[in-house]
Amino acid sequence: MVPGSKSASRSGLIVNPRAGRGGGKGRALADRLAGDARVSVRVIERFGQLGGFLSGLAADGVTDLFVSSGDGTIQAILTELAERNPFLAPPRLCLLPHGTTNLSANDLGFRSSSLDAQASMLLTPKPRETVVRNTIRCANPGDGITRHGMFVGTGAVAEATRYCQQALNEQGVKGQFAVAATLLRSVGRHLISAPKPGDETRFDRPFMITVEADGRRQAEGTQLLQMSTTLSKLVLGARPFWGSGTGAIRTTVLPYPVPSVLRWILPVMYGGDNRATPPGAASFRSAELSVTSPSMFVIDGEFFPPPQGAALRLETGPAFTFIRA
Repeated sequence: MVPGSKSASRSGLIVNPRAGRGGGKGRALADRLAGDARVSVRVIERFGQLGGFLSGLAADGVTDLFVSSGDGTIQAILTELAERNPFLAPPRLCLLPHGTTNLSANDLGFRSSSLDAQASMLLTPKPRETVVRNTIRCANPGDGITRHGMFVGTGAVAEATRYCQQALNEQGVKGQFAVAATLLRSVGRHLISAPKPGDETRFDRPFMITVEADGRRQAEGTQLLQMSTTLSKLVLGARPFWGSGTGAIRTTVLPYPVPSVLRWILPVMYGGDNRATPPGAASFRSAELSVTSPSMFVIDGEFFPPPQGAALRLETGPAFTFIRA
């Protein structure tokens, strides 16, 4: 079969067995499919194998690529496919929620956690519900490594992600529970003690962030956070995006000092397109934008430094088709 041919449907599976802090779901699925000629299976033992695995799956004629992993591995696969795609026709992707947070899979992934259902999906060609999303291309990170992902942010959102991973995921608290615990910690601390701008143990502190898009400056100076995504919802089902524009990337910047948490947390997270918003907040859609900040950035759970002396350029990446059911 010609690599990437669409003349027949063929499934491939990439497993990161360390996803979900070694939860074992991906390995169990790979073992269940071992020896079945209808599916190509690859298990990642080191990330240097990823490019070769994708080339091998392309040579096998894989058209539907299933990914058993967390957000970091999904980001690495999206980057390989976007920057060095070995497939003649891009494979459809099916994200299996086997990681610790599963930000992308919760919005775009297969909706059943049953290994039986996942194995059946891999082995049985049939009509499938799909959705198309673009990536966000981080063009010039400080470490020089271009990345593609579905969520990019800095300020409090990056600090909270790092806390969630180090303080909660390492202790076995995963998924939405870890995110909820991080949010409750942050909100509770803000309510019971006054903000301390110089206290680096707090998320509610000022970060220097400037955002430009569509030829205009959208935000400048001390901000709480910046976040951009092409997903339709984030963790806990939140949709903290509003405003106008037609681009694929949705961006929100929240100001510092932090507006009244009790007044604004629900409208910001769950309001509609015409929601009331905090003074100084900005939200918009664009095809590209630039973010200037000395703080670290996070893309789908992985961290990278800002470019030195320049703004980080976020661009609309290629569109991928995701299998949801």
